[in-house]
Amino acid sequence: MMKFAAVAAALALAGCAAAPTAPEVYGRWVIEQARSAPILDKRRARLVLGRDARLSGHDSCNAMSASFTLDGERIRIGPVVTTRMACPELLLEQEDRILTALELAATAKVRADGLLEIRDSEGRGLLRATRAEEE
Repeated sequence: MMKFAAVAAALALAGCAAAPTAPEVYGRWVIEQARSAPILDKRRARLVLGRDARLSGHDSCNAMSASFTLDGERIRIGPVVTTRMACPELLLEQEDRILTALELAATAKVRADGLLEIRDSEGRGLLRATRAEEE
């Protein structure tokens, strides 16, 4: 009977152990890929997901901002507004890929390797980013 009680207590304690928490999506990110294509100018391609439910950043051509809601892995990004700078054609194409990815975003999660993945409602990858080093 004592052996059963010890095993039951051990199992109960194991069940109470805190489940590992997933890395947070909040923070500063370097955009590496959008819509299956690599980013051309990573020096400025940034995304900041703030705890205040504000998205900000730069798509290598224009600054951008929006509101967002996050519920677990589900993300909903409001209309993205940008500045309207003139940019070379390749950067405008990159801007379009980033903005489209954000508009279609349905989930956001940080993988075990630290990569942020934003996917659409069908599970297709839209945007990937790595955590930015603090400046």
